[in-house]
Amino acid sequence: MDFASRYETPLNAVWGRAHKLELEHRVELALLGALEAEGLAPAGAHAEAAAAVASGAVTLARTLEIEKETHHDIMAVVKALTEQCPVHGGYVHFGATSQDVNDTVLALQVGECRAALLDAVRALRAQLTRLATAHRDTVTIGRTHGQHAIPITMGFKFANYLYEFSVVEAFLERAAVPAKFSGAVGTFASVGTDAVQGRIMAALGLAAAPISTQVVSRLHLADFLFALSALAAALERLGKEIRNLQRSEINELSEGFAPGQVGSSTMPQKRNPHKSERVCGLARIVRAQLAPALETVSLEHERDLTNSSTERVTLPAATCLAHYITTEMVAILAKLAVDERAVAANLHAGGGRQLSERVMLALAAKLGRQPAHEVLKGLANAPDFPAALKGHAAVAAALTPAEIDALLTPETYVGLAPAVVDRVVKSHGVPGAVAAAGAGARKE
Repeated sequence: MDFASRYETPLNAVWGRAHKLELEHRVELALLGALEAEGLAPAGAHAEAAAAVASGAVTLARTLEIEKETHHDIMAVVKALTEQCPVHGGYVHFGATSQDVNDTVLALQVGECRAALLDAVRALRAQLTRLATAHRDTVTIGRTHGQHAIPITMGFKFANYLYEFSVVEAFLERAAVPAKFSGAVGTFASVGTDAVQGRIMAALGLAAAPISTQVVSRLHLADFLFALSALAAALERLGKEIRNLQRSEINELSEGFAPGQVGSSTMPQKRNPHKSERVCGLARIVRAQLAPALETVSLEHERDLTNSSTERVTLPAATCLAHYITTEMVAILAKLAVDERAVAANLHAGGGRQLSERVMLALAAKLGRQPAHEVLKGLANAPDFPAALKGHAAVAAALTPAEIDALLTPETYVGLAPAVVDRVVKSHGVPGAVAAAGAGARKE
């Protein structure tokens, strides 16, 4: 599929059938080891099966051949392994239900994906730490509703994203998916003890759910997919910021553009923010996987099969695409250019109107806040805003021309923005990121 190759990451292999078979073998071997330790299987059962797996005799081809006959993936795994264990093959999968293996394998797969995603998010936070620090004092115009508001700093903007991705990282840290090995309906009836489950979890480095039906509660998977959806939402917000600030009439940010890169097949001047656009588009696909995951929570009685087919689509799609767009954003930020001349031009483009709040507050002590607001609103559309202020009787009676000029200097009205950047970088930044990454790309 074009999807699989175009947006491929190392996580694609996690969901491949070959890797899944490796994990299924790990789980079945862990079960045999636990059964032996509890005296439920004879000595040597684990060693025989482990040797068969290590020799390569239990092949994917043979497993898939059996699956065509049985129409059951786990039974195919069990039969293929049993064939290579002539002495103790009868103990392969002893006391287990298919979903014991499936949910345990799934917990391992999700664990691999979480680790890779957490690494990617930390790399993203490192870039944002660098940019927030480098542009701590780069004064730019803030925007609300797509219009100029009051000044902030570019570092303050990046620090906001840094904080958001630290929240996302916390979501991912929390969203661990437990496993289970408690039998057909979760009662441990087949082996009569929960010690087997405990040994399996210890061998695989997993946590077991405290109670389950035939399956672990799907709320855990929904929580994991929520974390991926939150990551996708934060990535789309950042992608939109880059795209909007790369508009020709704004031109404050730009994605890196390689020498041989083409923006348009017919307009040679184009340098489209296509990487950020790709991040935004795929983020929507990631979030779309959450709704089906929530639907699988309400399985019937102790379990039906409606979750299985859904999860075979939602989990690979969400994890692979989330990883792809996160690593893509890391690459975008590493080459992101800030045009400080455009930043300064846009900062002053309002002709002082972007400091109306500041002037209003200065007048409020003498005119009252609401009358001062009315005065500023009436003058806001004047062709020459500073001149209009100086020529207004009430304003001129309260403020000298020099005081008005000082109030209309945008570089001096950023509030605590630099201090907030320092605080966020200290509490949510990645230590060493600035020194490791350098000062960053900048277009002079």
